[in-house]
Amino acid sequence: MKTKIFTLLLLLTSTILAQNFNDALRLSFQPYKIGARALGMGGAFTAVSDDYTATSYNPAGLFQLRRMEFHGGLNYLSVNNNTTFFGNQSSISNSSIRLTDLGFVFPFPVIRGSLVFAFGYNQNNNFNEGLAFEGYNSGNTSMIQALLGKGDVSYLLYLTDQSGNNTPINGKLYQAGTILNSGTDASWLLSGAIEVAKNLAFGVSIGVISGEFERNRDYSEEDVYNIYNANVKTDPNDARTADFEYFKLQETLKWELTGFTSKIGLMYRMQDFMRFGATIKFPSIYSIKELYLVDGYSEFGTGFSADIDPPLESKLEYEIWSPFEFGLGFSVTKFGLTISGDVNLTDYTQMEMKGLSPSKTSKVNRDIKQLFRSVMDYSLGAEYNILQTGVRVRGGYFTKISPFKDDPKDFDRKYITFGIGYITPEGFSLDFAVVRGTWKNIGDNYGSGVSRTYQSLKSTDFVFTTSFRF
Repeated sequence: MKTKIFTLLLLLTSTILAQNFNDALRLSFQPYKIGARALGMGGAFTAVSDDYTATSYNPAGLFQLRRMEFHGGLNYLSVNNNTTFFGNQSSISNSSIRLTDLGFVFPFPVIRGSLVFAFGYNQNNNFNEGLAFEGYNSGNTSMIQALLGKGDVSYLLYLTDQSGNNTPINGKLYQAGTILNSGTDASWLLSGAIEVAKNLAFGVSIGVISGEFERNRDYSEEDVYNIYNANVKTDPNDARTADFEYFKLQETLKWELTGFTSKIGLMYRMQDFMRFGATIKFPSIYSIKELYLVDGYSEFGTGFSADIDPPLESKLEYEIWSPFEFGLGFSVTKFGLTISGDVNLTDYTQMEMKGLSPSKTSKVNRDIKQLFRSVMDYSLGAEYNILQTGVRVRGGYFTKISPFKDDPKDFDRKYITFGIGYITPEGFSLDFAVVRGTWKNIGDNYGSGVSRTYQSLKSTDFVFTTSFRF
């Protein structure tokens, strides 16, 4: 039995899922917001914002509400990922049903103008995604090699010699894996708007963040062509390690999220048919309690096998700060038709990670500055009230530009939306929207480009919202 002493902290902070720029991006990148009506219009709602969802889009828009409102919504999101890996194609889908928003709006009686408050729960992000791949890597690289010098996973599984730094494994393995992500990031918000001059309003939303994220990763490598036969021992001094057959790595990453978020907005209504809006979303501050678990298994043709039992674990706490976001929007309403448009600027180089070791913090934040860019997203939408019957049909389109500097255009997310709704004279409304997105992505199991997945993703989101004004 091996007796080498290893440092758990080194093992768990040096492997593939160590904290990096992708963690900052996960909490900073929001594909879209809430509300079936708003999403049916392509999310171009900054200068509309005349219901509870203004708390997410533009809190200044709350000044338009003259009656109390109860609002609630949920969605069914499915993400399908078709992956090409060394010429082989795989597919996986991951779906979830979530409460997206639940809130109340309270207009206060004033002598002049408008004063409105709102309180509620809004989902900021849904981390639901998946990835599956398998194929033969004929190159001279493997995860076993990549783990050398990054802890003792390979050593504990008898895949190295006694030093823990050398292995006869030199690629030419069948590689396979799955990754499943789940969880949500949501806020409990208190919002308010005041009409500071005729048809000019200022609004603010402040919120407490709560949420969770979990990533489960299974990865394996197999010697399908018996390259490492009975003449090859992974440990030259241990006959049991001849004839390597199979290696498996299992990793689980869990986050508990808390934090703070805030947003301010302006809205100007001109001649009762045209509106302009502007917003600033300040950096959200996320406090993360991280639990990382790692397990592994190896198997040899001699009948010998090794595993890491129980799984090793590490706990860590740190912070992630998202970047500023700036938004502008307009809307025009005539003859029952509303047309709206938004532009949003986000500088992803402003993301920050704090609370790690000084060297790790410096490296991650330096990577962020080097790899990311500022992007300008836009959205367009329309809504038509059919013959003033209360039946409203909607359509829209919006983009989310990839925040990485060198990504091609097909890595940008493109969404087409449509929706339908009905509102009664008494103020009850029911809305439905479908949001369809497509984009491409890549992922590396280790190194850069030597064990890469090429991904084509499609998402379908069915959003249901109801509200009642009284």
